[in-house]
Amino acid sequence: MFWNLLFAVFVTLLRSVSAAESVAVHDAETGFTYSQNFALYKLDGRGITFRIAIPINVSSNSAYNAVVQVIIPNDVGWAGLAWGGLMTKNPLMVFWRGSNNQPVLSSRWANHTPPQPYTTTTYTLFETGTKSNSTHWQFTALCTGCTSWASDGGAVRYVQPNGSNRLAFAYGPTKPSNPSSPTSAITVHDVHAYWNHDFSTARNTGFEAAVQRLLGSQGVRT
Repeated sequence: MFWNLLFAVFVTLLRSVSAAESVAVHDAETGFTYSQNFALYKLDGRGITFRIAIPINVSSNSAYNAVVQVIIPNDVGWAGLAWGGLMTKNPLMVFWRGSNNQPVLSSRWANHTPPQPYTTTTYTLFETGTKSNSTHWQFTALCTGCTSWASDGGAVRYVQPNGSNRLAFAYGPTKPSNPSSPTSAITVHDVHAYWNHDFSTARNTGFEAAVQRLLGSQGVRT
């Protein structure tokens, strides 16, 4: 009985591990100041770092581009970010390392089925800020269409630029069946978590100029 209870508690914790509070981080390589959260997927402290940068001159209830930078341990099979803080009915950014160890970014949307390709949102991978080493890999990308979407009733939902928004992530230990393809099927996630991400500290002056500079090192849109 004791061991069954302990195992149940362990599984519950593992499947909904909390994320730390947002902090502001400046990345000299890309030139952005990001709002950063660290989301655990293992109880031993392993986790994924999510960073988001947005323009400074964005009004509430409006769509805007965002730059996302993610740092991922090498043992992650795939992971994803839900812009609306839900596993369904909001834009999903799913990512993994391809067969050539290059990042693969996949725009997805899920209803009550496995996430399917979603062409309304696009990601442009920057060469600057995208790298790897013996323990982690990192990508930096421009997201277009991830901060607004239509709900079931037709109303438009927004990621608000002036405060906190609930985001979510998911983690799976197994790579997709066809890792070189951004439309590959993915396994069911092992872990998910939610947090309130502070977008007010993600606002950047000169956002568009920095994006254009990074686009000079041609990205790949998926």
